[in-house]
Amino acid sequence: MIALGILFSALQMRCSIHSINCSDMKYLSLVSETEKNGQSQYYINASFPYKSEEFFFENDRVRMRKSNLKKSEKIKLLEEYLCFYQNDKPSIRMYSQTYGRIQNRLKISREKIKFPVEIEALYSLTSYLFDENVAISPVILNRRTGEDCNFERKDIDAVYKLYKKWFKEMKRNGFSNITWPLKGSDYMWLGEDDVDNIETLIRKDL
Repeated sequence: MIALGILFSALQMRCSIHSINCSDMKYLSLVSETEKNGQSQYYINASFPYKSEEFFFENDRVRMRKSNLKKSEKIKLLEEYLCFYQNDKPSIRMYSQTYGRIQNRLKISREKIKFPVEIEALYSLTSYLFDENVAISPVILNRRTGEDCNFERKDIDAVYKLYKKWFKEMKRNGFSNITWPLKGSDYMWLGEDDVDNIETLIRKDL
């Protein structure tokens, strides 16, 4: 009986570590656009008040930093990206030229590499962590094989598990000492290995 109680507590703890609150989506929504051929295209829209500069394109990361969002609200915004887990619809999200290195942007264009909404979500979340230009591109790679995992269910499941565990740890300390989500794992973003230590490029606080 005691053993069963310990097992139940362990299972509860495991579930709580990876549980994410998706019941109240306040900042993010999935947008669907229909093409002339009748096919639907998707991307994630971030909506929150911010001070805009007229005639100047600003990505969501810049907009968040210009917003009047409290830190707790910023954390909630980041948490909402994890709610797009298992949304494998192809994304049409376009990122500004400050996202990813030139050679990797060319690689994605040349090889016509696509990514689903759930990868768009993780990539957008991760972009908020960088101080300046985002060094990575929206392609998840298996470190051991070097293969693109963007549409590999087993790999994406593993990556989301890592991100959810990371998010819980960051939320617990108030995002006051941000670490790299995929540190020490079997996965990395395209361009991550172009940097000696990716953590030197990320912010230590939101």
